[in-house]
Amino acid sequence: MFKNIIAQNKAKAIISEQIRNNKIPHAYIFMGENGIGKSMMALEFAKVLNCTINDYTKTDTGACNHCAACEQINKGSYPDLHIINFEKQAEILEEDVDKQKTLKIDIIRYMQKQVYMKTAEGKWKFFILEPAEKMTTAAANCLLKTLEEPPENTIIILIAKHKETIPVTIVSRAQTVFFQPLPSNEIAVYLQQQHSLSPENSLKIANLSDGSIEKAEMLMLNTQNEYSTLWAELNSRKLAAVDILNKSKQIAKDRKSVMEAIDIMIESAVKNFRREPYKYTDVIEKIIESRKYLNQNANPNTVLDYLFTYINSKIK
Repeated sequence: MFKNIIAQNKAKAIISEQIRNNKIPHAYIFMGENGIGKSMMALEFAKVLNCTINDYTKTDTGACNHCAACEQINKGSYPDLHIINFEKQAEILEEDVDKQKTLKIDIIRYMQKQVYMKTAEGKWKFFILEPAEKMTTAAANCLLKTLEEPPENTIIILIAKHKETIPVTIVSRAQTVFFQPLPSNEIAVYLQQQHSLSPENSLKIANLSDGSIEKAEMLMLNTQNEYSTLWAELNSRKLAAVDILNKSKQIAKDRKSVMEAIDIMIESAVKNFRREPYKYTDVIEKIIESRKYLNQNANPNTVLDYLFTYINSKIK
């Protein structure tokens, strides 16, 4: 069961056992960092319970992945699978997706209407809410009412990064399943199979990915040259001071290389800013400030020493 999910053996074992014993909770919290399989597990869960060929009450083979229900879930068109996210909220509120910063009470009320409707085709209705930590207080309180009195054959899955971001009242009414960072070798194999990367490059990226396929794929797109790779290293793991100084010394030998490295870092920082503005605002300012100093003929080695150390220190 759940053969399509990379690693996550503990999470797979917990849910598989509940399915086999037909003791399936009405609500789950899938907890862990982005890009490690939480959303995919939720979709596979929906396929397993609604597959029309492999009956979960008779076999633990899992979903067939070929019947009409499985194919519709894969395409996102299954009528008994509801994805509650910023895109859906923007559609309901007739607003721009980029303006959605929190999950509001309106989207939870919309979800509640769907919860209490009969299934359209399948045996089970699934509601996948992501990112759960972005619910407003009003939205969370509204959802609480549904979790207290859920209809039969309905499963609500909240997907979140940290347990502390979810109200205790909701946590107490749901089964929390923790997802772990993926092993680097598993990510490397994925990159080789899905993106045709060489074993050497795939492992290098995997080692910088913090166990996240999502982050690995972003790193893959940003590793077009050595300076993009440097940015990835500075943002992915704590480096020893001697390593930082050696990197800045190597680049500082050639002024053209220095300016190219700065320009690529500005471009990369802007991409990161769009995802985590609170973290990268100061970083962008420091890079731009460094570029100004370089244009004023400041010592490149000194400027890069400070800049690289600053960027690396911003890692949480």
